[in-house]
Amino acid sequence: MDPRFKMKLIEFSFSKIYGEDAGMWIKIIDDNVHELFYEYSTPALPPPETFVGGGNEIVPKTETLEGASQESHNIDVSSQDVTLISVGDGLSDFEVYISEITSTQQMKSELDQYLEESLLPRAQEFDILGWWKLNRIKYPILSRMASDILSIPFSTLAPDSLFDTKNKMMDSYRGSLRPVTLEALICAKDWFQYASSTSQVQSETLKPDFKV
Repeated sequence: MDPRFKMKLIEFSFSKIYGEDAGMWIKIIDDNVHELFYEYSTPALPPPETFVGGGNEIVPKTETLEGASQESHNIDVSSQDVTLISVGDGLSDFEVYISEITSTQQMKSELDQYLEESLLPRAQEFDILGWWKLNRIKYPILSRMASDILSIPFSTLAPDSLFDTKNKMMDSYRGSLRPVTLEALICAKDWFQYASSTSQVQSETLKPDFKV
């Protein structure tokens, strides 16, 4: 979801990590991203039909609206067909070519169009959430998807350590140490921490009016 890297960083990194098997892992990432985009792009359930009563007959309102829109669509298409036929300037093939290109572009999803565009130049000061906010009109579905994904906080803890509710027990190796060894390890740790903190304080506070 970073317009400076997109899938190019995945392809570059996986080719170094997995070698010849990189294509399989890249495809897994690409399929999962497209599946997640499909879930975001799936429309919600349609609203319930409302009925309009006219005399003794009840007609669904949605059907009347669809019929009216279909009639208006037929009228517009017929008028456009008449206009195209009446042009007669020898560019009918050009009109067909433009319609084919337009239909092909409309078949591509927002995700495919976003991935096919060139990468943004890498900059140190880059507000990725601000970029998606500015491009939410161009990518309405992807902007929602990016805001949800990028707002998830990162964690360096392992999942089992984060969600484990059991009491932490010492393993057999640590439990087999003698009490004297454990005491020595704890004391050595405290001494090292004290020595490092003392040296840092002395280096930062060496002034003529320094008082102990």
